[in-house]
Amino acid sequence: MNEVDLILSNLDVRDLQGISFKRGIFDFIVETPKGRHEKQEQALQILTDNVTEEFLYGGAAGGAKSWTGCCWLMFQCINFPGTRWFIGREELKRITESTLITFFKVASAYGIRNGIDFKYNGQKNFIQFKNGSRIDLLELKFLPRDPAYERFGSTEYTGGWIEEGGEIDFGAYDVLKTRIGRQYNEKYNLIGKLFITCNPKKNWMYTTFYLPNKQGKLPELMKYLAAFVQDNPHIDNGYVERLRRTKDKAKKERLLNGNWEYDDDPNAMCKYDDLLAMFSNIHLWDRYNNLTVKPKWYITADVARFGSDKARIGVWWGWILMEHHSFDKSSTTDIQACINAMRSKYGIPAHQCIADEDGVGGGVVDLCGILGFVNNAKPIVTDEARENETRMYGDSRGELPPDKENYQNLQTQCAYLLADDISGHNIFLKCIESESDKQEINEEFSWLKTYKVDDERKLRILPKEEVKKQIGRSPDWRDLILMRKYFDLVSVQEEIDDSIFDLF
Repeated sequence: MNEVDLILSNLDVRDLQGISFKRGIFDFIVETPKGRHEKQEQALQILTDNVTEEFLYGGAAGGAKSWTGCCWLMFQCINFPGTRWFIGREELKRITESTLITFFKVASAYGIRNGIDFKYNGQKNFIQFKNGSRIDLLELKFLPRDPAYERFGSTEYTGGWIEEGGEIDFGAYDVLKTRIGRQYNEKYNLIGKLFITCNPKKNWMYTTFYLPNKQGKLPELMKYLAAFVQDNPHIDNGYVERLRRTKDKAKKERLLNGNWEYDDDPNAMCKYDDLLAMFSNIHLWDRYNNLTVKPKWYITADVARFGSDKARIGVWWGWILMEHHSFDKSSTTDIQACINAMRSKYGIPAHQCIADEDGVGGGVVDLCGILGFVNNAKPIVTDEARENETRMYGDSRGELPPDKENYQNLQTQCAYLLADDISGHNIFLKCIESESDKQEINEEFSWLKTYKVDDERKLRILPKEEVKKQIGRSPDWRDLILMRKYFDLVSVQEEIDDSIFDLF
């Protein structure tokens, strides 16, 4: 027996697996009698490279995402003593009832002994390895008392794993990626790495990973790898067949085909196909051009209130968006100049122009002498709405008192009625040609969702702050389009006489 054989004979299978994993040889994980899981092998290669800092893995159900995450953390803990890692989900209960069960299965499969090689502390929620490495189990739920996730601000990790990224707010992701690379990374020459597993969800993962990857613009330090149920040779055939037979198109597209554009949330107010149609509803153009009395022109403006928001101005011919302008950073005078230029170009009176009056938008309203849109204003009572009992959303208008509308406020009213127009293909965003703009609009409207009713049983929509937590920005496009609905609600008699505005 030579020296190498002698050394190997003194190693048990756990040592050999650890050495193999450290050297990037993953056959003992990905190779089984049913076949080789090549996508899982690619994922493990990315997880152990020294380039990638953020890695999103998933895109469909059944891709062995949880097994991969547990393997990565387990063998990193074994190979690098004293390192510290985390597993995060929205609720701790979901980790202990799901992810932790998978962790124990992985340990058993590879001979890593619970109670000997590692111990689980159920009181303080961490997994301690005998070599000093540790995995913390983190609850990433948004807490109103801690909106900035400061509870994680002083913790130092080698790396970590966010499981089910669709559950997690942007703020949690944004904070946790700053807490990695801080525990023995230099000692072991390990790059700080954040691993995220998911099924398709139009939140921050969509704009941060999926879209840039699709457009070939994802930075080198970030990677997205799609994993489908068909890639997993170990999956039960019955599971795949059940997905194929489901009559829920959105669920099938997301979980079987890995389509990020579909949303199976029952609260979603707009269907994906209807949103796509907004960019191609050319029948409106033909209809308007054949009218004897042409539609009116309007301007809507969503004014940036915070540094991360954008100011957007749109020019409408009826329900066709003809021209738009966006400002990353701009003063009220810049926005005023743009609105006045558009008014002059298209001959639009001031009373057919409206801007969000919240925050600095009030200054634009005053400077331009145009209408102000107050989101929290009372809904407008209309005869047309009351007589139409076939709306897609809301209670029967006929059951309401004559002076009431069953919306929380004006913004909510416009949102619900706008959803009807989207489903009826009555909007044409003619001037939107950029694919990135189209994707942003689709994403923002995919988060136009019904929300829990208040004590007075009024209809509500998901609050803007909740949307911002999910997509990492304000839904500026949505608000620009939503305000156009205001002009459908006000009658000709309620509009101010044009002659008043001749003074401006």
